[in-house]
Amino acid sequence: MSYKVLSRKYRPKTFSEVVGQENVLTILKSFIKTDSIPHALIFCGSRGVGKTSLARIFAKTINCPELREDKICSDCSICSEIDESKSLDVIEIDAASNNGVDQIREIIESSNYSSINCKYKVFIIDEVHMLSKAAFNALLKTLEEPNKNTIFILATTEVERIPLTILSRCQMINFKTLNKGVLANHLKNVCSKEKITIDDESVSLISEESKGSARDSLGILEQLMTSLDRNIDVENARKILGTTSNQILFRISRNLLTSDIKECLKDYSVITKNGYDSKKFIHSLLNYFRSAIYYKLEIHNEVNDIVAIEESEKKELLKYDIELFENLFDELIKLYELCNKTENIKFIIESNLIKLCLVSNYLNFNEIVDSKEIKEEILTTEERVENAQKDKIDKVQKEESVKQKKNPKITTKAFDKSVLLKNLKELKDENHKLLIDCDFKLEGKTINIETKNNLLYGILKEDEKIEKISKLVNEIFTDTFIIRISLGSKKEEKSESGDFKFNEKKDKLFESETMKNLFSTFDCRVLDIEKEK
Repeated sequence: MSYKVLSRKYRPKTFSEVVGQENVLTILKSFIKTDSIPHALIFCGSRGVGKTSLARIFAKTINCPELREDKICSDCSICSEIDESKSLDVIEIDAASNNGVDQIREIIESSNYSSINCKYKVFIIDEVHMLSKAAFNALLKTLEEPNKNTIFILATTEVERIPLTILSRCQMINFKTLNKGVLANHLKNVCSKEKITIDDESVSLISEESKGSARDSLGILEQLMTSLDRNIDVENARKILGTTSNQILFRISRNLLTSDIKECLKDYSVITKNGYDSKKFIHSLLNYFRSAIYYKLEIHNEVNDIVAIEESEKKELLKYDIELFENLFDELIKLYELCNKTENIKFIIESNLIKLCLVSNYLNFNEIVDSKEIKEEILTTEERVENAQKDKIDKVQKEESVKQKKNPKITTKAFDKSVLLKNLKELKDENHKLLIDCDFKLEGKTINIETKNNLLYGILKEDEKIEKISKLVNEIFTDTFIIRISLGSKKEEKSESGDFKFNEKKDKLFESETMKNLFSTFDCRVLDIEKEK
């Protein structure tokens, strides 16, 4: 028999073997118990958390009479065929390589036929988000109204790429990322069965490196098991995986906190010489600072996925303020994101380590505010603000006094055109230019302002303008007057205007169709058109 990798050898085959997905198991078992199995399901979650494995187990359980009743299967033909991917009724398709309309049409055609050996015909479509738009559209009708006893299970790591029309036709089940504690227990069980010697630090390291994936954790374990002849210790494990030890992380963290640029760059040089991965180093440093913050806040026992810090290191780190840790942690996040976008990763990290040392040499703002020089500067600034406000008030008062001076009052009651125009000119009022060529006639308490200009009359006739002129006149003279605007006659202009209109009409008449018809009919021409007197 050919060698089986650990991830395939320890792939779960029953609900009891699945780790870290209690919520999903509860939902699937309730479907089976109440006999209310949906015709379409979507399993979504990150890689290596058991989506496809649980799809197979679910297909086995609903088709195997013993598993359906929570009994142990005695290796029946249905379960064996499904485990070996030989069942004609449980069909598994990889959508990454079968993402076209033709492949989906084959599935639709196959779903029209009833199952052969099993009660339910199950289609498991892995990486379903890789299907083309046309393939999704072809699948819509079948998903909505499938054949009797036909079930579709769609597995995906990117549910946001699946069209809403597909999502609305399926029951969605979310798979969670496995935490370090669950992975550590799983790894210890596998090591016990495989007779692998491993220390707790190595188990914790593998759990950290696998990033919540059971398949990845078994892959890393197999790599270390093969390389270290089933005897795994943390030092050798770190060398093989290219991760940085906690001792180096502590030294660099301390150098960053104390702004020791020289020692910080020396430690990073050792890391690169020993062949450690620079990006993994920054990730480890980021995780180390995160753990230090949790220790500083005394909530490290409430979180599972933090790095264990030794007591001597903890005492050294906790001397520094939380603000400093937060500043450095924030900058490390930016640096880690930058590492994904650059090829010159070594230069970027060296530059940013210097920057981090400078950031750590931060200023204590409480000391700054309490210092004598700053207090004097604050007082000086307050005085400047106060003086500026006084200057502003004085300026406003001066403008008011100038304005009052520009409004002279004449003690006489009698209206005089020249006095009015003189005051308007001194005030630089726009009405001076409008009224200078007008005729003024005083009729009792009414001042009749007459103009012979049509345009000027239109401007002065406005209610707003009359009200303003009236106000100015009553301010200048001690008596109250009523303003009236009138338009003087212009006979000559009217005559000229009339002649102009006649000439314009005459020209139009010469060019009219009537005249043209007259010329063509009588073969004549018109010498002139005169106005009747």
